[in-house]
Amino acid sequence: MSRVEMLEGLRKVELPTLGHVLEEGFCHPQLRPMNGENRLFGIARTLDLREPDAVAVNHALLALQPGEVMVIRVGGGLHAPVGAVTAAVAVAQGCAGIVVDGPVTDIAALREVGQRLPVFATGLTARTTKRLGTLPRGGCAHQGEIEIAGTTVHPGDLVLGDAHGVLVMSAEGLDADILDQALASDRDEPELIAKIRRGVPLADLLVV
Repeated sequence: MSRVEMLEGLRKVELPTLGHVLEEGFCHPQLRPMNGENRLFGIARTLDLREPDAVAVNHALLALQPGEVMVIRVGGGLHAPVGAVTAAVAVAQGCAGIVVDGPVTDIAALREVGQRLPVFATGLTARTTKRLGTLPRGGCAHQGEIEIAGTTVHPGDLVLGDAHGVLVMSAEGLDADILDQALASDRDEPELIAKIRRGVPLADLLVV
């Protein structure tokens, strides 16, 4: 299976199915979809927002490439780095989605762009970032390793999300065997459920 085929396979497989074959990379359940249950899939661009600096967020937004997912760690977890303007810029940049280990704001505007920009966060707040200008002085870090919701994220990692949460995977460590197992499970599950509903003896269907 080629790398391209593996990536396309990951786009199709359900996250809970990957949960049958993977243990690492799943973010804490507090990180959840904010603006619908649209599927998220893209390459991580990271921002360690150690201070509530809107200028640092703008730097990261301007560096976004199409297909990337902006992943933001919010130091302190009290300020929203993402709202209506941020989302509009991200859509214009071709961003695949945003994951914030912290709150977001302007929920009505985020819902309006939900189909184009899935946003995952820990909740909502009216307290937002300020124009502090800390990034050039090292107060915030762009494109470095960060920790979000109990999971380590590196620039270039694959970020997947849906109604069940967020999964981070190393782009270099894709395992064709694991993907094959997951795709087979998704393919076989409808028939298994159909047999249960038809009354096939459960002992013949379940692994015990």
